[in-house]
Amino acid sequence: MEKATIFNIQKFCVHDGPGIRTTVFFKGCPLNCLWCHNPESQHFQREILYNQEKCTGCGQCLQSCLYQAIRLDGKYIVQEKKKCVLCEACIEHCINNAREVSGKEYSLKEVLNEIERDRPFYEQSGGGVTFSGGEALCQIDFVTELAKLCKKRGISVAIDTCGYVPLRALRRCCHMWIYSYMT
Repeated sequence: MEKATIFNIQKFCVHDGPGIRTTVFFKGCPLNCLWCHNPESQHFQREILYNQEKCTGCGQCLQSCLYQAIRLDGKYIVQEKKKCVLCEACIEHCINNAREVSGKEYSLKEVLNEIERDRPFYEQSGGGVTFSGGEALCQIDFVTELAKLCKKRGISVAIDTCGYVPLRALRRCCHMWIYSYMT
C-alpha cells in the first residue's frame, strides 16, 4: 500500500506514549463507538464535516453546492452525505470555516517527512511516533512499511489500537515488534 488516508498529523503530543510524540491519525475504524474521541475518523473515506455551532446561516454553502447536497430544513442547514461528491465548493465559500474535509491521502514519503521534522523533540524527550485513528491497523500494509522506515531511522513507534481488526493484522504487527527488538 503506497498511500493511506489520514485525517490528522498532530505534533508535540505528550499523552500518546513516552516522551514528545507525533501522532498520525489514520482514517477509518470498524467500530462506531458513541464515546469515540475522534468521531471524524470513523468513516474510511474522505468526507466533509459540518460544525453547526460555527455556522451563521449565511447560505453561501447552499448557493455554491451544484449537487444539492446541502439544503435548508426549517432554520437549519442539512448536509446530505450521499449526494456530496466532495467538490469542496461549500468549504471554499464558507466564511466561518464551519465546513472542513476529514481525510487526505498521504504517501509513505509524505508522512515520513512530517515525522522526521520532529526528530529533535524525540531525541531530547525519548519520544517518537504513535499511529492512532480511527484504527491504524485497518491500513496495516501502510503502517507496517511506515513503522519499518521509522525503526531504520531510530524513531520509536507505538500503536494505539482497539484491536478489532483481522487477526492477520495483529499477527503482522506483533511479528514486526518482536523482530525489531531482536535486531
